[in-house]
Amino acid sequence: MRAAPFAIGAIKIFMLRLGKNARRAGVVVAIVIGAITAALLVVTAALPLVVPGAELRRIAVHALAGSTGQKVVILGEPALRLFPSPRVVLGKVSFPLPSGQSLDAENVVTRLDIWHLLAGRVEVDDVIVEHPTLVLTGGGLTPALAVAPIFAAAHWPELRIVDGTIAWRSEGGLTRELVSGLTANLDRVVAGRGLALGAAFDWRDERVTVNLVLDDAAGFLNGTPSPARVVLAATGAEARFQGRAALGTAPVLTGTLSAEADALRDLLDWAGIEPPTRGGLGPFALSTHLALEDGGLALTDASLDLDGNRGDGAFLLKLVQGRPVLQGTFAADKITLTPYGGIHLTTDNGRNWDRRPIDLSPLEGFDLDLRLSAGRVVADETTLNTVAASAVLTGGRLVMVLGEATGWGGLLRASLSLAPGAPDPALPYGRATGAEVRLEAEATDVDLGRSLEDIAGMRRIEGTGTLQVEVSGAGGNVVEIARTLTGTASISAGNGYLAGLDVAQVLQRIERRPLSATSDARGGRTAFTDLSGRIAIADGVGTVEEMQLQGKQVRLGMEGSISIAERSLDLAGHASLVLPSGKSTTAGVDLPFSVRGPWDTPMVMADPLSLIERSGAALPLLEAVKGRAGAAAAEPAMDGTAGRKAAPPTPPAN
Repeated sequence: MRAAPFAIGAIKIFMLRLGKNARRAGVVVAIVIGAITAALLVVTAALPLVVPGAELRRIAVHALAGSTGQKVVILGEPALRLFPSPRVVLGKVSFPLPSGQSLDAENVVTRLDIWHLLAGRVEVDDVIVEHPTLVLTGGGLTPALAVAPIFAAAHWPELRIVDGTIAWRSEGGLTRELVSGLTANLDRVVAGRGLALGAAFDWRDERVTVNLVLDDAAGFLNGTPSPARVVLAATGAEARFQGRAALGTAPVLTGTLSAEADALRDLLDWAGIEPPTRGGLGPFALSTHLALEDGGLALTDASLDLDGNRGDGAFLLKLVQGRPVLQGTFAADKITLTPYGGIHLTTDNGRNWDRRPIDLSPLEGFDLDLRLSAGRVVADETTLNTVAASAVLTGGRLVMVLGEATGWGGLLRASLSLAPGAPDPALPYGRATGAEVRLEAEATDVDLGRSLEDIAGMRRIEGTGTLQVEVSGAGGNVVEIARTLTGTASISAGNGYLAGLDVAQVLQRIERRPLSATSDARGGRTAFTDLSGRIAIADGVGTVEEMQLQGKQVRLGMEGSISIAERSLDLAGHASLVLPSGKSTTAGVDLPFSVRGPWDTPMVMADPLSLIERSGAALPLLEAVKGRAGAAAAEPAMDGTAGRKAAPPTPPAN
């Protein structure tokens, strides 16, 4: 028990001595820190006096020129600032550029390395360019900036750009802002051998971000492929590349490329590109292997997804004598064209040809050669199977060929050629207007009812048959093309029906009641065993060279003209009622008729004289009219003077 008080007392004495030593150590540390702080304050206060302004200017200009790759003109007097960090403030700076271009910055700051500064050396960590404005002039938008020093030298300071602007000034002096809010960082990576560029800017009211990483900047410039990664993103869209890249005398790019967009149409609108269709162009995704070599850009193992249409293919883009040429193949199991709408040749009401000008000038800027194969192509209610097609564009002339497809139960082949029309002297540079069109199409053993309804919006013929069309025309719009159409069209079919009119029933009514049988001839259908027709087209008018229908009960033939430009009919026909075999050989009903009016709603009229002649009640009246006409013809002859009878002979004199 006596040991415990002794131990406690010993601990108290040790703690008292330790506390005195700790306080002494704290005082010593505080004195040392204070001395160092005072020394630093003295040094920092003296540095602006020690480093002359000329040296600051030389160091700042050297660092800025190295970071930007450009000569520099400092418009103010450099000033050294030490708080909150050592830096040289240059004020407004100008970068002289050729060809009337200009690059100015409201303020440039070069931040210094504090440890080298304390050691008496001035070295720049990075350069901050605040509110720079780059103005481009002339027809080009590429600034004359020498970026090689930035990429190749690892010892140059890093570069920061804050709130930059890029504008374009026309020859008339009008300045238009292209890019605003530009913020960029250019950092050294991979032990100074590589570069990492991160940039964000506003373009057309959208924020765009770019990230680029080069592992070997010097190798990239010298033509040695270097690992590279690029990410480009905007609202609702992003593109990524990863592979190897080299600049040198012949750029090289190999790697994988992927891109997605929530709506391709919105992306095209934002980029200022006119969408090729009125509908569709929604969700979009692309993944491919990319190779840029020997001046050609190849996309292989490409997988494309657009509006739910998925397919694979390969494409090659190259320049031939300065003209872009795109070649490629694309294959898909199913392609749905419904979202993109059809080809609109008429106005909204569908009764008149479209008068809007046709402009094929976009086809003059490039050439292409594409091949397409699809297991099934769907457009509204139309479905084509095993489709093989191609599109070739050369010198502004586009030829689209449907090599083979099955549809409407038969075999389809077609060729459509489009070329810009004749040059218009009233337009700048004599630009061509309108189009020259040539169509050749053949549908063999197809369902005529479905095919004509899908193609022309009419369902007047039902059955299986063959359609052939070969026409050409030219004009500034669809109306003018329709007025110049020239070519031929033919149809042949067997064992079908004419919808909307029962000719046999009408003829049987006429046989019983000639004058009232045609009061309502609409409805029903006319069966035929054979149908053939051939039309010759010249200057937008089709002349019916042959139109014959043969059935078990009726025989029908027509001739006349079809105005394609006015969309109207002027036809004369002859319908005969065929008597059943084994009956009397007395001639059956034989009736002339006419078909006139718009081809959407034509009027069918029987010849009234023929109806009267067949009517027993009206025949005496017709005979009386004929008798009066005969009596008038038997009156004394006229002497040649209108309105006077010949004078009777003069009696002889006595």
